[in-house]
Amino acid sequence: MVRSLFGAVAALILLGGVVLVRTLAVRPADVPPPAPAIYINGMSVARHLAEAVRFETVSYPRGAQEAEKDEALGALGQWLAATYPKFHAAAKREAIGRSLLYTWQGSDPALKPVLLMAHMDVVPVVPGTEKDWVHPPFSGAIDGGYVWGRGAIDDKGALVAIMEAMERLAASGFTPKRTVMIALGADELTGGMKGDALIAKTLATRGTHFEFVLGGGDAIVEEPFPGLLTPVAFLGVAEKGYLSLELVAHGEGGQSARPTRDMAIARLASAITKVMHRPFRSGIGDIEYAQLRALAPVMAFAPRMLVANLWIAKPALIRFLETQPESAARLTTTIAPTMLMAGVKDNVLPPVARAIVNFRLNPRDNIDDVVEHVRRAIDDPKVDIDVLAHGSDGDLKASDMNGPAYKFLADEIAASFGVPVVPDRAITSTDARHFLRLADSVLRFNPFHSGPDDLSRVNGSNERLAVGDLAPAVAFYMRLIQDAK
Repeated sequence: MVRSLFGAVAALILLGGVVLVRTLAVRPADVPPPAPAIYINGMSVARHLAEAVRFETVSYPRGAQEAEKDEALGALGQWLAATYPKFHAAAKREAIGRSLLYTWQGSDPALKPVLLMAHMDVVPVVPGTEKDWVHPPFSGAIDGGYVWGRGAIDDKGALVAIMEAMERLAASGFTPKRTVMIALGADELTGGMKGDALIAKTLATRGTHFEFVLGGGDAIVEEPFPGLLTPVAFLGVAEKGYLSLELVAHGEGGQSARPTRDMAIARLASAITKVMHRPFRSGIGDIEYAQLRALAPVMAFAPRMLVANLWIAKPALIRFLETQPESAARLTTTIAPTMLMAGVKDNVLPPVARAIVNFRLNPRDNIDDVVEHVRRAIDDPKVDIDVLAHGSDGDLKASDMNGPAYKFLADEIAASFGVPVVPDRAITSTDARHFLRLADSVLRFNPFHSGPDDLSRVNGSNERLAVGDLAPAVAFYMRLIQDAK
C-alpha cells in the first residue's frame, strides 16, 4: 500500500512538472518593428466623422421608412464627393443600387485587386431611449475626446477613416500598384442583400477576383477574455452564421376580465423560456485553438497554464471562458430574444403573440439544426416557427490563418498599433461573407480600440468613438494601400 501511495504521489509530481514546464515554455511571437509615423490631424478627421454621423441613414426592419433612408444615403453620397474631391478625381465611382463602389486603378494590371469595405447604414435608436443619450443620437457632437452619435462605431468611423486615407494618398500624387476597390454598403444591418450582395454579384459577372477583402467586425480589444494582460487585435478569418426565427404563439382571444387558460402571450413566454433553457453545446474549434495559442503569451499565469495544457485542461478552460459573455459567445451558438409583438389594448387578450429570436451560429450548427433544436425545446403545436430571410449557416468558409493575406494584414496591424494579432471567428455577421467566392482571403478588422465599456454602446445608447483613435486608423489604411504590392 505504501508503494502504491508513493507511486501515486510520484505520478502527481511528474504530472505537475509536465504542466509547469509546458506553461513556462510558452513564448511570445515575434512582433514586427513599429511602422514609420504618419502625421494626421485627428481633430480634422473627427469633424468629418461628426458630419457623417448627422446623416440619418437608418436601416429599419422589413424596409420601413425606406424613402427617408434613401434620401439620407443620397445626401451622404454627395457629402463624400464634396469632402474627398482628390480621391473622387482619381477613382471611378459607381452606384450599385443604393451602395457605392469605388475603383482606383493600379499601375500593375497583372496583380489582383484588393477590396476595403464599410457600410453607410446604421441601426435605429430604440424609441424612448433618446433621453439616455449624453448627446442626441444624430448630433455628431465632439465632446470629452469622443465623437458621439449613432453609427460612430458601426460603421461610419471605418468609412471615414478609409476615405480620409484615400484622399490623402490621392492628394500626394500616389498611385497604387494594385487596384484598390472600396465597397460602401447601404443595407448591411438588414442583411446586405440589396447592397454588398448586389455589388458582389456585379463583380462576379465581370470576373473580378481579389487578393484579399478587408471588412469590419473585429477590433483592438482591451479586455477580450478574463486574464489577458494587454490589448489584442482580433483579425477575423471567418464569422459565425446568422439566423432569426419568428415564434408565433396562438391562443384564445377575448376580454381580459375573463382570462382563459389558453393565452397566446403566456404560451409565447413559455416558448421563449424553454428555448433559453436549452443552450447549444460549447466547444473549441480550430480557429479558437489557434487564437488561444496566440493569446497564451499575454495571459495571466493561471489561464496560460490551461491553454498550454489543453490535453488535460480543456474542460476547465471551457468553463473558464464561459464566465464572460464575449468569450462564451465564441464557443457556441448563441440565443437572443430581441423583439416582442402582441396585443392592441390593455384589456383585450390577443389571439396571437409573436417574438423574434436571433441566433449566431457556431460552425457545428446549420440553420436546419437550429430550427429542429428550437422545435424540440418548445414542443408545442400551437407555436409556429418561421425562418426569416437572410440567414447563413455556421460553417461559412474560413480564410487561411497561415496564408499570405493573413500574414500581410497581421504584420500591418502589429506594426501600426504595437499589439499582438490573433485570428478570430467574428461573433457578428458582416457583409464580408458576400465576397467569399470572389477572394483568396476575406478578413475582418476595424482599426479602433474597444474596451468593456464600449460593448454595450455598439447599437446601444451613447455610441461614440475616441478622437484619439481616428488618426492612427487613417494612417493604418494609408500604409495598407502603400504596402499592398
